[in-house]
Amino acid sequence: MKAKEVNSDFSVISEEALLFDSQALIDLIENILAKKAAFRFKVKGFSMLPFIREDDIVTVTPLSKLAVGLGRPVAFVHPFSKKLVIHRIVAVRKDYYLIKGDNCFDSDGRVRKENILGSVSRIERGGKKALWCLGPERFLIVFLSRMRIITFAFCGWRMVPLSVRKVILRS
Repeated sequence: MKAKEVNSDFSVISEEALLFDSQALIDLIENILAKKAAFRFKVKGFSMLPFIREDDIVTVTPLSKLAVGLGRPVAFVHPFSKKLVIHRIVAVRKDYYLIKGDNCFDSDGRVRKENILGSVSRIERGGKKALWCLGPERFLIVFLSRMRIITFAFCGWRMVPLSVRKVILRS
């Protein structure tokens, strides 16, 4: 499908969707980030709930020394599946990072810096900037994620009937 508009930061803004397989999207992101530009795209999946939700728009920026650190959500190539993933750095070691989805029981394993494409610098939800999860609170999120508290909380949340969840979320 054709995009109606492409911003100068190479993000695609359109009512129509451009669909890419994982490798094509990885190649596109790598090429754009290599030009020191940011890349925006819509998130699919639930592994970062509640902080990054399906259909949120994330902005991925090129890596810098400050951008790759504890608690920072990053876009990376998964070491086993070779697919694009956005998860959070939960431990920093000398020659690798331990990365884990906020709503996942297990980590993604050891990820080398060269497999990290970029750092998530902005999250938009419903046309507005999501203000929580990229600041100092990310250290608390790392603790909750590593202890699997977020995942257990969502297991309990899913047991609440959908009609009740909708009422709670509206208030």
